Amino acid sequence: MAEKIFSREFFLPASEVNAQREMPLSRLVTTIIDVATGHANLLGIGFDRMIREGISWVLSRLTIDISEMPSVNRSYRMDTWVESVSRLFSERDFEMIDTATGRPVLHAHSTWMAINMSTRRPGDLTPIFDGLDVVSGRGYDGEKGGKLVPIVERGMESRYRFAVSDIDVNCHVTTRRYIDLITDMWPLDHYDTHSITRFEVAFKHEARYGEEACVIKTPHEGSPQVADVQIDVNDTPCCISRIHFIQRN
Repeated sequence: MAEKIFSREFFLPASEVNAQREMPLSRLVTTIIDVATGHANLLGIGFDRMIREGISWVLSRLTIDISEMPSVNRSYRMDTWVESVSRLFSERDFEMIDTATGRPVLHAHSTWMAINMSTRRPGDLTPIFDGLDVVSGRGYDGEKGGKLVPIVERGMESRYRFAVSDIDVNCHVTTRRYIDLITDMWPLDHYDTHSITRFEVAFKHEARYGEEACVIKTPHEGSPQVADVQIDVNDTPCCISRIHFIQRN
């Protein structure tokens, strides 16, 4: 039986950082997905196993609390474990450690569901987890966050048409493209003076190649440091997010 807590170490080179010499939020989310995928494969609940059942994993909800964004030329270790499983959902948690100092730099909580590849409706996870002991018993220390609701008062808007490089193995838009569209709603100098401390996102609907997205940004309850960003396609929310900033020292 594979370990219930899975770890992967990596070095962050200059080719994978942004203008602030830090890991971009979209790359961080991709790393979380990659580590989750590696563990799922070892547990026997990865892509190949799911496809045999006619279903596929889909990230439904993600919350990240960041005390220090990973930075260039440093090594990190990401740990992940399954917190819970049910017929429709599985919760998975993460912790990223700076390997030089042993200090945690972020924690994340995710909720995954299965999509039936034929109907595109929620799939049944019961046969996937039948007979498997995968829940670690380790919980999540952070705040998972509440429900993200659609934006009512529209603020700043931007438009983008999804291209070939935005499409994933399931033929819908990649998570990384959604995150890039969200973070691009602020100018470069904003990131020079502010850093992200918390990010929440809920995925609601699949977007596809050639569709036009409308990205909407509005302050959350009037806060200058917290904003809600929503990505719509044909007036349907594809994802809803909340992003928290603090002033850099």
